[in-house]
Amino acid sequence: MKNKLSLIIISLLFIINLGGCGIGNNANTIKNKVQNAPEQTKNDLIKIPKDLQANMGTGSFYISTPSGTSQDGSVPVIYVAKDVQVEQIGVNTSDFDGKNLSYIFIDGIFNTKEQLSNSQSSINLKGNALKVGKHRVDIAQFNNNKTTDKVITHKVAYYEVKSK
Repeated sequence: MKNKLSLIIISLLFIINLGGCGIGNNANTIKNKVQNAPEQTKNDLIKIPKDLQANMGTGSFYISTPSGTSQDGSVPVIYVAKDVQVEQIGVNTSDFDGKNLSYIFIDGIFNTKEQLSNSQSSINLKGNALKVGKHRVDIAQFNNNKTTDKVITHKVAYYEVKSK
């Protein structure tokens, strides 16, 4: 009886030890993934260079909202309720170089990157981009798709947020 009890206790300790090793390996895997985060996470910290000309490079770009577009230099309006977390606006481009990624910034802060040429797409607005007031949208293309290299295309448009 004493041998059976000892065998059960040793078996339980062995099983618990194996389970603990598995948890440790998962924690190490997660830690490695965080430390070796993809480049896109680093791109979230990209800021638009401050000394850019307002419209340089090929192509054209305008914003569209339910109230209109920025095509003629207008500032289209979107009405947002206080409890809204995400809103979308249209991004319309023509004659952009589709070989380069287009980095889209809202009020100088990186929002997303897209492959644009003759395109109609939308971007999500959240956080400060939904605050009441006028907001600036920049699209920039960088030489060799490296955000540390020179800007080869830069376009600007504006939208305004008003309370519902």
